[in-house]
Amino acid sequence: MKQELREIFDHVLGEVDAVEAMRGPMLQNAYQNSPTERLLVIAFGKAARRMAGALLRALPDAQIRGLVVPPELDAAPLPPLEVIPGGHPLPTAGSLEAGRRALELARSVQANEHLVFLVSGGGSAMLEAPADDRVSLDELRTLNQALVGSGAGIDEINTVRRHVSALKGGRLAMAGAAARFQRTMLISDVAPDTDPASIASGPTVPDRTTLVDCRRVLDQYTLWQALPACLRQRIDDDDLPLPMRDDHELENRSEYCLLLGEGSARRAATAAAERHGWIVDQDCDVDDWPYEEAAEHLLRRLKDLHQAHPKETVAIVTTGELSVTLPASPGIGGRNQQFLLHCATLIQDQPIYVMSCGTDGIDGNSPAAGALVDGTTVARAAQLGLSADHYLATCNAYTLLSAIGDCVKSGPTGTNVRDLRVLVYEA
Repeated sequence: MKQELREIFDHVLGEVDAVEAMRGPMLQNAYQNSPTERLLVIAFGKAARRMAGALLRALPDAQIRGLVVPPELDAAPLPPLEVIPGGHPLPTAGSLEAGRRALELARSVQANEHLVFLVSGGGSAMLEAPADDRVSLDELRTLNQALVGSGAGIDEINTVRRHVSALKGGRLAMAGAAARFQRTMLISDVAPDTDPASIASGPTVPDRTTLVDCRRVLDQYTLWQALPACLRQRIDDDDLPLPMRDDHELENRSEYCLLLGEGSARRAATAAAERHGWIVDQDCDVDDWPYEEAAEHLLRRLKDLHQAHPKETVAIVTTGELSVTLPASPGIGGRNQQFLLHCATLIQDQPIYVMSCGTDGIDGNSPAAGALVDGTTVARAAQLGLSADHYLATCNAYTLLSAIGDCVKSGPTGTNVRDLRVLVYEA
């Protein structure tokens, strides 16, 4: 069963490949009548290199310049484009350098050029420019760490990110307003797939949130102290750079193309599970739920499905991301492994298997995409003297799951359409 689940994950990764998505009809239809178009390309996020490389191969005669911002450790050249790697999950000096360069390039766009943005998950951290130049990198990292560890949902986190940035909230697009046309091609790591404003905190699309929304998030999650003093003052004074709004004239010269999203992963996993002959329920949405509540809810749904079909293998397929409130000094792991280790404590000695993996191949600060647990996970850990409760409390799930061989290590995949979870009750 674990092998079958791993094969499903590998199948899904093949179905959400960024290069294949860029090879599709959308790119060809966009430029088939003008193969020698002049393009300024700004690509950023976990799929940046693969998306940019596919565009270069698809349009060999176009006059292309621009920037690629891939994850760190991925600094190989990609001529004629500049490459500046950025950090994730927290911004780095490279993220700030990339943000400055992206704004410079956008401002340099000519009236006879198309501005093409290739946007994918992780772009919020990889491409950054604070709304105030006095914000240091350490202050920016402290703010981002506080945001992701606060328990706030991704929409709430992005609301704050947009309002304290010089390029998010459509500001990068506005910097390139001189372009003849703007096209944003997206690989979505947010829900719903159809909301481009949330992907990488929406640097190329209008912002529909307000400073009132930003203040509400800061209040609700006690985040004011994590803000650099100069940003706190500018919020108090209502003195932040204006975002792009729906009525901006750029909207008449812009197009947004969704290439892939979490729905792509869910459909691919469901089809693969059904080919195994399993009865599948894919209508369980636990997006942004606390990981404990999500585990308990999904396992209840799985057992209800088993009771309805006691002689069949049944499965729950779901996507999206869960929330984890981090302790002061978290260990090694991520939301997938935290969820899985909690599941393992609830399914002891039962014929239940749970897989949860990030489609980007990275879970939190660990080298794993996620893991596969079953009814023996907790007992196998105990044989090594490892307490599941202790590793849950310290958010150190990777250390335990790696020690017993339950981790899934795919390496970075060059795409990101959120997390995939499959829960199976074996007949």
